[in-house]
Amino acid sequence: MRFTTEWIHRHVRSSRRIVSWDVRRCPAYGPRTVIPLIAILLSPAAWGHEPLFPFVVSHDAPDNVTNVAGWIERPAGRHGFVRAEKDHFVTDAGPIRFWGTNLCFEACFPTHEQAERLAARLARFGVNCARLHHMDSRAIWGDSPNHLTIDPRRLERLDYLVHQLKRHGIYVNVNLHVSRWFDEAEGFPARRGRPEYDKGLDNFEPRMIELQEKYARDLLTHVNPYTGNAYTDEPAVAMVEINNENALLAVWAWNQLDDLPEPYATTYRRLWNEWLRAKYGTTERLLAAWNVRQKALGTEMLENGDFSKRPSVGWQMERDERTVVDWSTSQGGPGGAKRLRVVVSREGTVSWRPQFSQSGFSLRRGEPYTLSLWLKADQPRPMQINCMMAHAPWQNLGLSVQTQVGPRWRHEEFVFTASADDPNARITFTGLKPGVHELALVSLRPGGTLGPKEDETLEAETIPVVRHGRPGVVDAARRDFVDFLWDTESTYWRRMYRFLKTNLGVKSLVSGTQLSYSPPSIQARLDYLDAHAYFEHPDFPGRPWDPADWTIGNVALVNDVGGTLAGLAVRRVAGRPFTVTEYNHPAPNEYAAEGFPMIAAFGAFQRWNGVFSFTYSHDTDFEPRRITGFFDIKGDTAKLVHMPACAAMFPRGDVSPAKRLVTVEATADQQRKLLYKSLTPWTLTAAGFGLDPRMALVDRVAMRLNETKDATSDSTTLMPETAENQRVFVSDTDQLRWDVSTKRGGYFTVDSPRVKLFTGFVRGRIFALGDVRLAIGETRLDWATVSMVVIQGRGFDHPGRVLLAATGLVRNQDMRPQRLDNNRITLGNHWGSEPVLCEGVPAEVGLPVAVERVRCFALDGSGRRKETVEVTSREGRACLTLGPRYKTVWYEIEIR
Repeated sequence: MRFTTEWIHRHVRSSRRIVSWDVRRCPAYGPRTVIPLIAILLSPAAWGHEPLFPFVVSHDAPDNVTNVAGWIERPAGRHGFVRAEKDHFVTDAGPIRFWGTNLCFEACFPTHEQAERLAARLARFGVNCARLHHMDSRAIWGDSPNHLTIDPRRLERLDYLVHQLKRHGIYVNVNLHVSRWFDEAEGFPARRGRPEYDKGLDNFEPRMIELQEKYARDLLTHVNPYTGNAYTDEPAVAMVEINNENALLAVWAWNQLDDLPEPYATTYRRLWNEWLRAKYGTTERLLAAWNVRQKALGTEMLENGDFSKRPSVGWQMERDERTVVDWSTSQGGPGGAKRLRVVVSREGTVSWRPQFSQSGFSLRRGEPYTLSLWLKADQPRPMQINCMMAHAPWQNLGLSVQTQVGPRWRHEEFVFTASADDPNARITFTGLKPGVHELALVSLRPGGTLGPKEDETLEAETIPVVRHGRPGVVDAARRDFVDFLWDTESTYWRRMYRFLKTNLGVKSLVSGTQLSYSPPSIQARLDYLDAHAYFEHPDFPGRPWDPADWTIGNVALVNDVGGTLAGLAVRRVAGRPFTVTEYNHPAPNEYAAEGFPMIAAFGAFQRWNGVFSFTYSHDTDFEPRRITGFFDIKGDTAKLVHMPACAAMFPRGDVSPAKRLVTVEATADQQRKLLYKSLTPWTLTAAGFGLDPRMALVDRVAMRLNETKDATSDSTTLMPETAENQRVFVSDTDQLRWDVSTKRGGYFTVDSPRVKLFTGFVRGRIFALGDVRLAIGETRLDWATVSMVVIQGRGFDHPGRVLLAATGLVRNQDMRPQRLDNNRITLGNHWGSEPVLCEGVPAEVGLPVAVERVRCFALDGSGRRKETVEVTSREGRACLTLGPRYKTVWYEIEIR
């Protein structure tokens, strides 16, 4: 192909400012330079697909350009406790931001030698806060016979770790309840029937709350012999989190409180009846307020609901090319009735296949209907039951429940109100996992009772709780139950916060749980707000966390405008500090290197207060030479080598915050009204109140609660509109750019005085990052992440040292992804062996200084100089030529 100026102009475009390079607008490099440059870089003959090479980032903390520990003030807490002032974290020295990571399970209890090396390595990458997570699952109890007494030997290891972290300037975030699950040994029966980790239940079960307080007292009032401080008085404890991803409204919305076993069901119902009695006083007033209706059952609406005929009579089975399912009828149902037996061998390409259904009946808006049936399965498993349109747009018509089916026949009855008139509705059964599912005596009839039955009264405390997965209540009852959950949850958070702050005297910041699990107005009453997100979290189609049966999306965030980052931004509350204590693009996503640089830049632009990678390690194997799983970054070269740039952009502040703040009103009353409709706190975001999430790519965004002190020093702008077809987004600071103007060829850039970043698809383009030019050659994915950070100096045209990291495909030796439909991959339990293998990214980097001022070195895994990189002169500017022959992913640039 002949590379002419016209060809370049046609294929290399820019919008709003020069980023994708148009040579006719870039005087620094003319056509005589760029045309041969593009021809060389993009020539397959020149680059090809060079073999991957081993590159393991060392586990020490060498004193060289890859070590940014000098940016961290030490010891942690030297300037007093971290506190919240408006939407900032501050110490006596001024504002502070946290570039953090997580330590999980046994990783919180290393040996002394491990703790020393771990703390030094974390500081090397600019980490200044460690979240101590999942301590309460099993590790902290050690050899104790139950989960009531902390093992003193484990506590000593934790103490030494905190001591070492503090010495290296690394604060800690102490998590209280994460994955502790009470059992018979602690006096709690029926564990199998309770929500995972007792989530939601521990927001109202009295003894569980008491034991949470006991654990907090035992842990936080303990004096660390290495620091001389109790954790309540330790300034290196930046924050304490009460209960991870655990809130009553969220767990109810997951249907996990619908069928609590005893004695918890009685406690739950008693609290509900006490709340109703406080509001209504008597059953008579309650029934009047709820306008309870009873309507006699009408004639049968389904054909062949008793399965006396072959299953295809009246019923349909929806499959696709991947679905393997068989269905038949036989004797063996309850009372000798016939049963429908559905055997699923393989699910379809989408979650709702296989799906069997019956359509052809009509519904009238506002009228009650009763669906009754018997269900059974070969083992405990969920089944989704819906009433919906049998035609586009396939909307739900009032019934959407997930019920648990088990090895014994169980009768279920669902009363629901039709949400719209429809002449062609259908009942569907879906969400069927591989196994055997059975139904019998399926009936749908008009009529039913919406509300308490005659023998259910407030006086006897027998008004049943509203089950999220059972729609058979009047709207007023459902609104009351949302208010009951709101008030009960709020009481729990106030009690725990008061206990920590007043009873124990905790001086650190305290948060409750994550936004989207709990309403913003509830969590805003605590010291700061937090959220979690993952891009393409692994999916487990069978058993949860089955190491052999999982898939993950192998796609890039740069092609999804806003994506998880905008989803986090719309959870922000104006005037309150905000952290993201869990974030990752899990392995083995081949584009995962984009994740941390993007959130570091975006979080700095949004002026968040903390971003934490999830996770550094789940165990005490702290020094692997390979990628060890979905989340651990300790051996993931592609993620580690960009960490110095992340530390520069976020805690060092090299990316400027947005100039404008755009807010949307979301008062507590408005949040409740939205909950009445959605029945889930996940809708309580700025997007739920009308703000386009893509605005977060241009301006800072937040919800305005009003009932809290959310005033800031920023000016709040009216909410602007974003064009539906907009494909290029540039921040109001002009430093960040997200471009999806090329189909499946998105990219994200940062152009600040001391950091340059590109991550995304190359597609033959050359990129101008301010006065630095970047041309990337052919890579295996036509994709790369390149970060350049000034380690010492004022900028790329001043004397100093620059660390450049360039990553493409990174994987373990013998790691062979199996590629599935819909851009998904899996490894099963074959993650490959050590060492990590990396692709050498071919690139030309043009710097705004003369060639005689520049030296460049390829670095080894420890960051030591191993080879000199050629630097040439092009039209008076220094040009670095990087490539696979150097067998490295990072380089040191010295500017004199």
